[in-house]
Amino acid sequence: MKIWSGASIRAIFYLVLLLPFVAVSSENYLKEFSIHRQTRYFDFYFVKESETNGGIVQFADGYIDIINRDFFKADFDYPIRVLVLEDRAHFKAFLQREFGIKETPNFGIYLYQYKLFATYGSSGLGTFAHEIMHPLVESNLKNRAVWAIEGIPTFFEKFYGYWADGKLVAFWGYQNPWRIEALGSSLTSLNLKDILSATDSPGKYNESDRRMVSMFLWKEKRFKRFLQLIKQKDMQGYGTYFEAAMEMPMDKIVPSWERYLVDVSDSRGTIATLPASTILPDKGLFNEFAEKNQISTKAQ
Repeated sequence: MKIWSGASIRAIFYLVLLLPFVAVSSENYLKEFSIHRQTRYFDFYFVKESETNGGIVQFADGYIDIINRDFFKADFDYPIRVLVLEDRAHFKAFLQREFGIKETPNFGIYLYQYKLFATYGSSGLGTFAHEIMHPLVESNLKNRAVWAIEGIPTFFEKFYGYWADGKLVAFWGYQNPWRIEALGSSLTSLNLKDILSATDSPGKYNESDRRMVSMFLWKEKRFKRFLQLIKQKDMQGYGTYFEAAMEMPMDKIVPSWERYLVDVSDSRGTIATLPASTILPDKGLFNEFAEKNQISTKAQ
């Protein structure tokens, strides 16, 4: 089985909630896709056979199983249709031609009105994990704050793992090198209260800013609790789900947040060497990969 890993990328992933400019599209475009693979949760269409096809198909169902088991019950009107173009140029041209999207994304796009995710083969597993989380969040975590619209999906874009007896084992909580580089000197001055209280999206704070909030929750071992509280619509008497997850008011959280940002900034060198999101065929190969790339799984 070939190792299937995400591309090393610098990108803004795209979420489309409402697209009034999108043309009405028939399903004639499916004639372009010669390969169809149905799974429990997805309906894949590929333009051509590729070494990456089997990897993304296998990962997709394993990913949903992990979300259901470890994070929140991801109820949805499955299957989700996935269109995989041959490369970025064809992907962009396809979106323009079939859906009338003029400003096309670089890696992937989820179209809510069509329950459809479009991408291309080398865009990466991280792209898939991020974008597929959008409809799951919108369907299951409706009460999430504005920051979490991107803050939750971006968390899931960075991971490492392997297959064991047909089940996906994945490790989370890794910084994304290009995001930390993009934050630059602003990293240590991110204002937690401002990010959490923002009511506009994208607004002042971007995806990388908001991802840091989810990463902080993970570091504090509160991210799963955060998702579950939103699912249960239970703020535990606090003003936000974030405070409820942390079990303390904001003023007591801020000092830990500020120390966390400094720690991350001090680790820039190590973070910069992290490889793209990768799933290995077995535990042995994963251990070799983790040792070679100095990837720790102890905090998982």
